[in-house]
Amino acid sequence: MRMNDRQMRLDGEWRFLLDPDDRYADAPPPYGAFGEGTIQVPGSWEEQGYGDEPPFGQIDTWTKVREYEGAAWYRTTFLIRDGEERAEAGSAKTIGAEGIGGSVVTADGSAKAAGRSVGEPGGAADGLSGASWELTIEGARWTTEVWVNGAYAGRQDSLSAPHVHLLEGLVREGANELAVRVDNRMRLPLADSHIHTRHTATAWGGITGGVRLARLAPARIAAVAIAPDPAAGLFRCRVTAGGALAAGDAVVATFRAPDGGTFSATAALVPSDAASAVPGEGDSASGSRDSAAAGFLAELICAVGDVPALWTDARPQLYDAEFALVRDGDTLDRTARRPGLRRLAADGKRLLLNGHPVWLRGYVDCCIFPLTGYPVWDKAHYERQFRIAKSYGFNHVRLHGWTAPEPFWEAADEAGMLVQAELPHWSAHYQPREAEPPADVDAFLEAELRRIYAQLNAHPSFVLFAMGNELAPDNGHPRLNELVRLAREHDPTRLVTDNTGFGQLPEQDREGDFFIPSFNWHAPLKTEEIAMPATDRDFSAVARLSAKPVIGHEHAQFAMYARPEEKAKYTGVLRPTWLETIEETLADKGLASRVPAFIEATGTHQARALKEAMERARRTPDAAGVQLLDIRDFPGQGHATTGLLDAFWDSKGTIEPERVLDFNGPTVLLMSCATRTLFAGERMSARLSVSHYGEAPVLEGRVAWRLSSGGLTLAEGELTVAGLNAGEVAEAGVVQVGCGADSVAAELVLEARWAGLGAAADAAEIRNAWSFWAFPRVAYGDTEAIWTSAPSLISVLYGAIHEPNARFDPRVYPARRGVRLAIVERLTTNVLQHLVAGGRVLLLAGESELYDAVMTKYLPVFWNYLMFSEQAGGTMGAIVRDHPALGGFPHDGKSDWQWYHLLNGTPAICLDATPGIRPILEIVDNFNRAKRLAAVFEARVGNGRLLVSTLAWRTPADFKRPESAYLFGELLDYALGERFEPEAALTVGQLLGMVRLRGIHSFL
Repeated sequence: MRMNDRQMRLDGEWRFLLDPDDRYADAPPPYGAFGEGTIQVPGSWEEQGYGDEPPFGQIDTWTKVREYEGAAWYRTTFLIRDGEERAEAGSAKTIGAEGIGGSVVTADGSAKAAGRSVGEPGGAADGLSGASWELTIEGARWTTEVWVNGAYAGRQDSLSAPHVHLLEGLVREGANELAVRVDNRMRLPLADSHIHTRHTATAWGGITGGVRLARLAPARIAAVAIAPDPAAGLFRCRVTAGGALAAGDAVVATFRAPDGGTFSATAALVPSDAASAVPGEGDSASGSRDSAAAGFLAELICAVGDVPALWTDARPQLYDAEFALVRDGDTLDRTARRPGLRRLAADGKRLLLNGHPVWLRGYVDCCIFPLTGYPVWDKAHYERQFRIAKSYGFNHVRLHGWTAPEPFWEAADEAGMLVQAELPHWSAHYQPREAEPPADVDAFLEAELRRIYAQLNAHPSFVLFAMGNELAPDNGHPRLNELVRLAREHDPTRLVTDNTGFGQLPEQDREGDFFIPSFNWHAPLKTEEIAMPATDRDFSAVARLSAKPVIGHEHAQFAMYARPEEKAKYTGVLRPTWLETIEETLADKGLASRVPAFIEATGTHQARALKEAMERARRTPDAAGVQLLDIRDFPGQGHATTGLLDAFWDSKGTIEPERVLDFNGPTVLLMSCATRTLFAGERMSARLSVSHYGEAPVLEGRVAWRLSSGGLTLAEGELTVAGLNAGEVAEAGVVQVGCGADSVAAELVLEARWAGLGAAADAAEIRNAWSFWAFPRVAYGDTEAIWTSAPSLISVLYGAIHEPNARFDPRVYPARRGVRLAIVERLTTNVLQHLVAGGRVLLLAGESELYDAVMTKYLPVFWNYLMFSEQAGGTMGAIVRDHPALGGFPHDGKSDWQWYHLLNGTPAICLDATPGIRPILEIVDNFNRAKRLAAVFEARVGNGRLLVSTLAWRTPADFKRPESAYLFGELLDYALGERFEPEAALTVGQLLGMVRLRGIHSFL
């Protein structure tokens, strides 16, 4: 803001006309063509009823109530009046609009002396006829063209910065006609950029931030570049100025500290080499720079005291800075900034904020605005989202292929968010390495880079920059390298990289101050292994590949069930049409009433998986941070329910912020172990460590731990932490986890908390907890009553009859050999006969033996099924009934790590054709497909009783795990006992439609 510019807002009602056929592409329409059309500025076309209803609702994202892509015309009148609304020359007063309504027009179409107006200072030497004017249009996508009094003023285009039009010699005293043409068509092939893809901010149109007109001072400041230097306690400033300058003109910079202290510096203006770029300058926004005001330069160094106020993510202290252009004691022009004294730097593999190590606890902002369909210009909106993000421990946000409006940055500065901005770019134009990107695309992106850096120069929250999302081939691209170097030249105080997500490490000749590979799938890592019960793993396999800071790209991406109740929140221009097909499917299958249970089970599963994936990143000594995808649900690309919050920044009730802080705070307690299950009487080592990125330079104190079961303390103690430096992950000590040999199967909980008197202000909030499960050693009884053909059971059931299926005689074995239970991996005719005749059968079915089997993995769906339908596993977790078949197996009804090896990589049985069957262990399918799935169920078939399991009991090694051996024993006891009385029934035909019938001669 120029503090003494004469300026006014042109917001309010404008005349408006859509021009879908480009009838008026070269000049404004005549007044009569507008008819009765009006529109409010700021605002979008769709919000105000303009556009057509879309032809269909989208199944993979939201759908607008109406939409329009093309040109549209805005028209208004503003008044310039000499001698009214006086202000003393050089004062900081700004004259606003007197009338913010529409223009007053006579019958012949001419403007009356009414409407918006701005006065002229009495006695000003420059006069209105010689004044320069600047029109700023905020929130316009993609191009704007301006006419003043019928004369063409120019064209601007940007997706990242305000459109600034210089009106030289076009504004006159009295009534002025202003016409603006906005065209929101996809001017360049950049349709996947999140600023306007259909999955995120949509192809919106309008002027959503507002319009303002400013009369520039005759001698004026053109640009300010601020380079904070916290190590030296000063700001380095470069100010360009021009216009009617004179010898002796100078610039005075004044910085007011948060405590009220004032510091200043003065420097004379000297001629500037027009060819010499000033870091952080260039275009002030998207318009051409004021050529009359770029000829002189002042360089200032302003020290801010012996104990300067630093800006950090924990303490975001801001200075109020004013730059005044002075002559002989008079102020000719002023402009203000609100910088922070901070520097984010790369130090080897670490990131240092003002010399102190910082770990980026980040999330991805995908430009999602569910009410408007465009980025809002409401600071309160962003203040709320940052308060929420901070309450969950996040200190970093990556803008995915976009740069946010000014209110976002003001809120981020005040909240202490470390922000990564990006070019509006997600394309394959820079692939492969030899590819020549389209010249117009490349030129636009370079211009956007310059505009972004100029626009955001003073914002301390802007610390990282990337050229866009997933751009580079494995071996990088020379042009992306050039853009990195250009960004560094423009402003060396920010860190920059060639792209987010793509390109292999080691980086070879790829340019970047840091890199953002995926911890999900960058070789040699695998998506399905990002979280596992063994917590002695980390992501060093990728993080170690570069000597520079490495940040995890789009981390985790675990989905939970869709929540139909969110539909009522969509009261704006968007409708969640992805829900329509989901709700239709659930209703048709009779599953609508089950949705609350699905939400609870999958939400808990998501939170548990996310906790381990985040802790695994914190255990990685060479990792500099992660960018979680996402803290919120993503509405598009199939609808990705990966957030802790919904798209409106509201909690989904799956986990409290305090529990997220356990694994996402500045300092986190971690646990490393080889497994989560053990035999009763066994002792297992669990290593407790501390990842410290809090404010204390050195952390000293104690970690108190407690091992309990069912609320009863089994053991407790303390571990001493001495001299843990910030930025380190260090072991505090080893705890023995276990219980007595005579214990029943039970969950054990290891809790840890910071109990010391360290200097960390947040130390009292540091805590964490992990579950283990102990199982008695199993000696299977009554095995003489079991006949089995399963090879894996030879070393498990010693007293059982082990024979091929073909040897089993249903007429002889039960009566003559005392067989009360047949255990098979394949269904053959003789086993079926035994079942129908009244026998008991335990079927351990593998994928090859099932019709319509759905393969699963333990972890939830990655992103969503519609976008990644061929991923390993398309299910979302388990619902475990309290059922006698499970005996004393400890569980809370939902997926947890004791189920990992039993479920991971196993098939689920489809029960769609048998609605009467209620699973004992239910697998929740993804909400798009919504199959009724089971891993364990029972049924009566004929006169017999059938128990079916697809759990991992396929090899002898499977039975070596405590949980697997124990649960198998519980199922055996149930299948042999009196409580095995299934309520539901299957016909033979239903069973044969589910399980393949094999010929017995195939297995001789």
